[in-house]
Amino acid sequence: MKTLTGYLCLALLCWSIPAGAVTITDLFTALREQPLTKLDTIRTREAELKLQSVHDRFYPALTGVGSYEVYNSPTNLRPVLPTESARLLANGEPLPFSDNIGRVGVRFSLPIFVKELFSLGRQAQILAAGSRVQKRLNLLEHQAVLVAADAHLVHMSYLEKALRSRKASLEKTRADVIIKVKNGRIPEVEKVRMDEAINQIDLTFNQTWQQESELKKDIESLTGIFLDKPVRLTRQGHLREGELFALKPLEKNIEAGKFGVQAAKDKLYPSIIGTARWFHNYGEGYNTGAAVDDEYGSYALTLQVPLFNKPAYTAIEQAKVALLREQVRFAATRIELQARAGNLTRTLALLGRSMTLGRKSIDHERDLLKVAEVAYAGRRMDQEEYLRYEEKVLTAEANYYLTEARWWKTFATLAVLYGNNLEELVK
Repeated sequence: MKTLTGYLCLALLCWSIPAGAVTITDLFTALREQPLTKLDTIRTREAELKLQSVHDRFYPALTGVGSYEVYNSPTNLRPVLPTESARLLANGEPLPFSDNIGRVGVRFSLPIFVKELFSLGRQAQILAAGSRVQKRLNLLEHQAVLVAADAHLVHMSYLEKALRSRKASLEKTRADVIIKVKNGRIPEVEKVRMDEAINQIDLTFNQTWQQESELKKDIESLTGIFLDKPVRLTRQGHLREGELFALKPLEKNIEAGKFGVQAAKDKLYPSIIGTARWFHNYGEGYNTGAAVDDEYGSYALTLQVPLFNKPAYTAIEQAKVALLREQVRFAATRIELQARAGNLTRTLALLGRSMTLGRKSIDHERDLLKVAEVAYAGRRMDQEEYLRYEEKVLTAEANYYLTEARWWKTFATLAVLYGNNLEELVK
């Protein structure tokens, strides 16, 4: 019922909320409800059930048994003492021997001490914890992809705004050029150059829309929501650094591997098994032909000592190699992630400075463009030089918004490495 309610809420979210009203919180919420995230939940449940399956081996086993056995010579339904056999014969009673014997009963077994089970249980417990850590890491990685895609979508929207502004400026100048060409004051080639400058902006528009479509596809595949407009991102809180959370799943694998080695060694330890059985046997006494019904049961404590078990020795070596593989993999990944985290931290600071410088660059290029517009209108500047000023403003604006998008992507990636929840850092 809860699952059905969740799907209904998600459907209402996708269909009833206008795209412009969607917030990053809505996207994060939708991400948690997607099959991609639910698949990690299923994997975690599988790991927990593996732990339960090990614990279940500590429980007793009770089995009902029924059989019908045919022999080529009379066989005892149960062991018979010589004194009891003599008494039965003296009294003319049937002996508990028969060619055909039916048995109905139960068998019971209980592991009193099996050392391997304790190590396997601890290993399964660690693997289940590792699965939960991996689930959280996968969710954080998906959040980072979502933030990065939306940040680049914001970059595209501002780029389009800058393109529209530049196109409007060029079209205004083009109108003046057309008048001057008609009056014969300037050559017609200047109108052609202006037309081509506007055409290049239209071409850039088309390329931008293609990139937007790809980004919207990425967001929709993660959340099930199609965005008409990007969601504005605002940072809240501070990034917590310290231990690399991305290494946690590998640490769990190493810890589990150690218990895997121990479990392989434990197969060489003695074990104690408790067993019990009870049977109701029936047949036809061979000496009288009368029906015989007898009950027979037993219980035992059995000590099992492995004197020679070659597969167990190989299993120990295999477990050691598997542990060594995880340890080497962890060492290599730690070096890689530490270098990556250091680089991302430095890059984040540099991108922040680049954004500050980029804002100044935009202001400077806009001021220079105003001067160029006046100079070009007064014919103190040729057209090619004027167009370069228009292009510089567009380039400055595009570079700034691209830098901003890269800052968000770097920030989100760094947050994942340190295990920060982006729902708490971005709104």
